[in-house]
Amino acid sequence: MKIAQSHHQVAYRLIQASRWTVWAAAALLVQGVQAQSVDAGKKPLRFFDLTQTDVLALPAFEIGDTDVAASAQPDNATDLPEFIQRALDTSPQLQQVRAQLDTAQSGRKIARADLLPSLSLRYATGPERSQTVNQALDEHTYKQNAVRLTQPIFNATLWNEFSGSRQAEASAQYRLQSAYDNVVMSVVRSTVDVATARLVLDFSNIQLAQLQNIMTYLETRVAVGAASPADLERARTRVLNARQVRIEQQAAYRNAALELARLTSLTPQAIRLPDVARFPAIPSSAAQLQTLALEQNPDIRALKSDVEFQEFRIQAEMSKYLPVVGFSLERDVSKNVQGTNGPHTDTRALLVVNWATSLGGKEYFQAEQARSEMRVREAKVTDESQRLTQAIEGDHALLQSAVLRMQTAQQEQASASSVVEAVAEQLRIGRLGSLLDALDASERYFSARQRLAQSIGQNIKAHAQILQRIGQLSAIQP
Repeated sequence: MKIAQSHHQVAYRLIQASRWTVWAAAALLVQGVQAQSVDAGKKPLRFFDLTQTDVLALPAFEIGDTDVAASAQPDNATDLPEFIQRALDTSPQLQQVRAQLDTAQSGRKIARADLLPSLSLRYATGPERSQTVNQALDEHTYKQNAVRLTQPIFNATLWNEFSGSRQAEASAQYRLQSAYDNVVMSVVRSTVDVATARLVLDFSNIQLAQLQNIMTYLETRVAVGAASPADLERARTRVLNARQVRIEQQAAYRNAALELARLTSLTPQAIRLPDVARFPAIPSSAAQLQTLALEQNPDIRALKSDVEFQEFRIQAEMSKYLPVVGFSLERDVSKNVQGTNGPHTDTRALLVVNWATSLGGKEYFQAEQARSEMRVREAKVTDESQRLTQAIEGDHALLQSAVLRMQTAQQEQASASSVVEAVAEQLRIGRLGSLLDALDASERYFSARQRLAQSIGQNIKAHAQILQRIGQLSAIQP
């Protein structure tokens, strides 16, 4: 009976404990959600929070065990606006788009010149032989001067071509802005990659040093028989793995530095860390971002200008069915025309009407060809608008995830740092509690700091990418 009663009491206590466990878990969940909602309102972390300085030295690391130590903190550091300005000055893609804009501007000026007055001068002289049926051969010197000043009054074709050339110039300007933003975005992305790779490389160096200390401790313990060789080999495996990770980070750092040098033709000794706080603010709503993108994105605006250019082209083809009206001032001075005679002067002010059309329907079919091209461009506007909307959604989600990842990685780093400090204290006094815990603590600390640095870089790049899509990236240009 006592045994049965004890089992009943144990079961009752287990049920009560399970209830308290559920309530405690629910409380922790609510606190976690509240903390996350509070943290979500905080400003995102910066690289400064990791380095405690705005300047990051860039030593020339070699791939392998040989590592060039960082020199003293340099006095001058290259910041993001300097990189952007240098890239804008040297970018070959930007030079090509500028040349295309010059071509469009020249085309507009050519179309405008057709609407302005034109001047024609003609002077002719030379020997002439005139003979009629009842007159003898007359040899004399022929002279004639002619001046024509003409001004189009009504020419719908020329006017539509001029209007279309202005739309072509506007499209070229939007494409120049797009190329401008592409260069700026490339520099921002490259600068962030250099900073991230450089910080992660430092973290890998710290991890390797921590594991080396653990292996040195185990070597001493194995030498006196206080530890097994298996533990030493287990630590050696982690050290070799950390060394491989360090080599990968060295390669990533060098590749990022080479990309930055290719874009800017600069090899800086130090950079000023990019900071999202220096960027313009963006709306928090994805719907607002989509509206701004569809209204201000330079690529979309360029495509819309192409559609308007095509509309004027259709009108220009159809207006060829209309007559052309012009005004002409003429003055002709002739001497010895069709025989020997004195000077003869004719001065005229004329209203000239010309009308010509193709009986085979050439103008109509050219207009149909232009309509087909316009449908292609309209479909392209729709397609690019849908792609842009989807891209904005992705960038907005990436920005939100980066902020949440930074908060989580910061908490993870704090927890892992406490464990690493405890392991360091155990190594100092010569009493390491658990080898696996010590090895895992070092790796987790490195992984947490790596994820934190990458999340900060991802936040900056996602912010800049959204600015580019809504046409506001020029705000961070020099």
